[in-house]
Amino acid sequence: MAHNYEEILYSRNQVKKAGKVFVDLLNHKSVKFDVNTPDPLVVINNWRAAHSFPLQVLYMHVKKSAPQTAIVAQRLKRLYSITQKLYRFPHMSLTAMQDIGGCRVIVDSIDDIYSLIAKFKKSKMRHKLKEEYDYIKRPKEDGYRSYHIVYSYFSDRNPKYNGLFIEIQIRTHIQHLWATAVETMDTFTGDPLKIGQGDPQNRQFFILASRLLAIFELSGGDLDAVRASHDFEEFCMYEADYHVLQKLKNIKEAVEFVKTTDKSNQYYLLILNRSTGVLNISQFSSSQLEEATERYNLLEKEKEKEQDVVLVSTTSYNALKKAYPNYFSDISEFIDIMERFQA
Repeated sequence: MAHNYEEILYSRNQVKKAGKVFVDLLNHKSVKFDVNTPDPLVVINNWRAAHSFPLQVLYMHVKKSAPQTAIVAQRLKRLYSITQKLYRFPHMSLTAMQDIGGCRVIVDSIDDIYSLIAKFKKSKMRHKLKEEYDYIKRPKEDGYRSYHIVYSYFSDRNPKYNGLFIEIQIRTHIQHLWATAVETMDTFTGDPLKIGQGDPQNRQFFILASRLLAIFELSGGDLDAVRASHDFEEFCMYEADYHVLQKLKNIKEAVEFVKTTDKSNQYYLLILNRSTGVLNISQFSSSQLEEATERYNLLEKEKEKEQDVVLVSTTSYNALKKAYPNYFSDISEFIDIMERFQA
């Protein structure tokens, strides 16, 4: 039932204006307010929270369509990520941002990705396919590989959410290992690799690592095929000079893992201190979504510089750890594979 979810309280024009005003504040520009102007942060938080319902609807559809072995999780984009994206792309409207509500799917193979995409397109769901990006056939310059498909929510029963965008990311386990390592380096060092910036040494390491992992995956795990490539020789020379893999090993060893036995809750608020590596997790049942969202918004508003906060939903703690391992520094498998290449 949609009544458990936050509804859109502001017009599209108010949402667009709130995004622009917030970016102006980030740029230290003077902004005029009057009594009829809502707090831009309140508007942005409401717009973000309103994506929870259409996200849940698409999430359930993905769960039914995905292979049984797939890991499926959902998340609302962090306030920091939203504002930074608006800051980097000043001509982007907040209402046009396609990944405020995101669903991540991790499958076993590249064939599984394309099979799932085909299944989505043949399904009878009425949500409108807005965009799709094949970063497998055409990887991003930084080495990122995945398939993104964006839907515009549509429903006769809940028209108030119509037009909200939900992005579905589908990637293989190998592609996910690479993305996790990038996010982990980003999270713990503050190096913005995920947005194509940061230390050039780290960036080049992950570009080369992505190429090797693609060869590894397409060859069915053939180590000789990896070692025969020109990229492998360059990777070995690069790692010998800059020791990026060692940096990742140091990050892994510095993190304190948090364990839990309660797997019945559906929402998890993750609070990560980048400087200490300490991760705290609060759990909420489905009936506590409003409470979880309010606490999330408060923490986003008041968070310290070294604090990273995210609210995610998934079926269990173990699935959470598999879908968002960067918050647990679970990069062991990535490190192991890269070391196997060099063994």
